[in-house]
Amino acid sequence: MRRKNGFTLVELMAILVILSVLLLVTVPSITKTFKDSSDMELEEYRKTLCLAAKTYVEVEEEAQNKSWTTMTSFNTSVLIDYGYINDNLKNPSTKTLDTTIKVQKATSGEFSCIVAGKQISI
Repeated sequence: MRRKNGFTLVELMAILVILSVLLLVTVPSITKTFKDSSDMELEEYRKTLCLAAKTYVEVEEEAQNKSWTTMTSFNTSVLIDYGYINDNLKNPSTKTLDTTIKVQKATSGEFSCIVAGKQISI
């Protein structure tokens, strides 16, 4: 009688085929998950800056007794200087904070801003 001490070539090939199929199925979903998470991070960055800009504009409106109904641009350094955001907030795609924010408050009270190339309405 002969003892069997290992796997046959057919068994090893079957294992390789199974592992290859698993990789083909999982790799696209993993890369999609990473892309989706970076997109969500960029969207949260934009919303954070827009909300900080809205707060800044509302406080400045009240302090200066004027209306910001025209499009106004300012840099994120203004928001840092007045304490509306921390300087450790970074754009996930560029890894910097230096961004120009364009804001406009409509007479109806709707507030919109353009941050990192995308318009956001609040």
